[in-house]
Amino acid sequence: MKTFMLVGCIVALAISSAQAADDSELQLQNRLRAHIEFLADDLMLGRQPGSDGYNIAANYVSSQFRQMGLQPAGDDGSYLQQVPLRRAYLEPGSAQLAFINASGTTPLGFIDEFYMGPALGSTSSDVEAGLIFVGYGIEAGELEHNDYSGLDVEGKIVVLFSGQPHDFPSEEGAHFASRTEKTVAAVRHGAVGVLMIHTPRASQRYDWDRVTSGVGSPSMGWLNKQGEVHGVFEQIQGGAMVRHSAAGPLFENAPVSLEALLVSDDNGEALTTFDLEGSVRMRQKSTHETIYSPNVVAVLPGSDPLIANEYVVYSAHLDHIGELHSEGDEQNKKDLINNGALDNASGVAVMLETAQLFTERETPRRSILFVAVTAEEKGLVGSEYFAMNPTVPQDSIVAEINLDMPLLLYEFADVIAFGAEHSSIGTSAKVAAQSYDTELSPDPFPDQNLFVRSDHYSFVKQGIPSVYLVTGVRSLDETVDTQPIFEGFLKDHYHKPSDDVSLPINYKAAAKFTRINTKIGELLANDPNRPTWHEGDFFGRTFAK
Repeated sequence: MKTFMLVGCIVALAISSAQAADDSELQLQNRLRAHIEFLADDLMLGRQPGSDGYNIAANYVSSQFRQMGLQPAGDDGSYLQQVPLRRAYLEPGSAQLAFINASGTTPLGFIDEFYMGPALGSTSSDVEAGLIFVGYGIEAGELEHNDYSGLDVEGKIVVLFSGQPHDFPSEEGAHFASRTEKTVAAVRHGAVGVLMIHTPRASQRYDWDRVTSGVGSPSMGWLNKQGEVHGVFEQIQGGAMVRHSAAGPLFENAPVSLEALLVSDDNGEALTTFDLEGSVRMRQKSTHETIYSPNVVAVLPGSDPLIANEYVVYSAHLDHIGELHSEGDEQNKKDLINNGALDNASGVAVMLETAQLFTERETPRRSILFVAVTAEEKGLVGSEYFAMNPTVPQDSIVAEINLDMPLLLYEFADVIAFGAEHSSIGTSAKVAAQSYDTELSPDPFPDQNLFVRSDHYSFVKQGIPSVYLVTGVRSLDETVDTQPIFEGFLKDHYHKPSDDVSLPINYKAAAKFTRINTKIGELLANDPNRPTWHEGDFFGRTFAK
């Protein structure tokens, strides 16, 4: 009889434990759903930095951190780190670009043929200068490539192709092919303007509509203590993107035709560099204002006195792109709000529930810092400000895990940690994934250059080993083809009003992703050794201090 009762108790306990686990899982899914539905609500008006909608979202995240018992780690004992921003709008009708040569003046049409955004450095610009074609405009000694070799570009406008040579390593190449690095190279050689040609090859990664989607939206940059926008070069008096189909007049009488250069770009052949006849004139006017938009920062203090003063950072961008402003058909649509449910209410939701899971278990040895950053959509502005002006000592940050647009649309069989191959964080990511019967896959989109396109890269540039975690491309259900899901989201919903809670968001997948994400941080926070760059790694050599 006693044996029967003991067996009965064990069975009841097992059933009770299983029920508790099921309840916990359901609660996690419901909390994730609640976060996403709130942050992607029309009330937020697309969470544009500096807007009332963004501030509501920031206050929501602060409130969640406070409810969890996390300590504020922003300014003056608050959860908010106010980021000083310059917000610039292009004055309507002021953007002008024209080619000038012996055949006359050829003006281009704004939006259809060229695009320039608002200028952050000055309220007006008017530059006319000679031209020189500099290939991709890349100077990369580490890759034994220098498009400026033997060229004199002093006082000229450099004309260059978007992208990079085919044989560049994906992530290292993406660094040198970024707009920032190309501008730095142009400045180093004395250029006064940059004219980038949007090539057919570039269109395979982002079409012309993506280039011009920012019409009507502001540019933003953070202000340093001198009141200047970080990363803006006064020397560059004008810049624009030109559609390849409109760039023909630039290459009139050139030693190599534009058509031949585009073929070389497609085929991976070296691009010839040379002077171009004539000049280009670029004009525009912008309006400027100073605003503040907060990063939201909280900390879970570590338990080990020896390493509690070191931090593992989680980041997710809280902002999105606001409302539609472009002219034409879009204005006739009923829904003008870009809600950003998956970009990036989903990432913020996962970060919040990662924080919640940490508060429910044994306190990790290192401290955990949670940062919801502003102005990612404006060029990683908020994360760059935090990485360069952290609210904890910069050298105390040992690792960074970024969450941006996990596509929670199916039950995934793998995850991707962009940057995992560069540092010892990759091992932790692999172990964490395997803990939940999930594989860690290599980057399946090397041509998209994702390693340099999200907030973790702001930390990489400060020498901090970092990864960017997303759901993988394989489904647990082998009958599900995920490629149309990925491509369909990017084509039909990315940066559009339809990225909202009507999407078939899979909250079971969201919960699993959250647990894997938490496990990575737990491993890093409890390891007695700081994460390290792999020996000889390019990013470690370039940025580690």
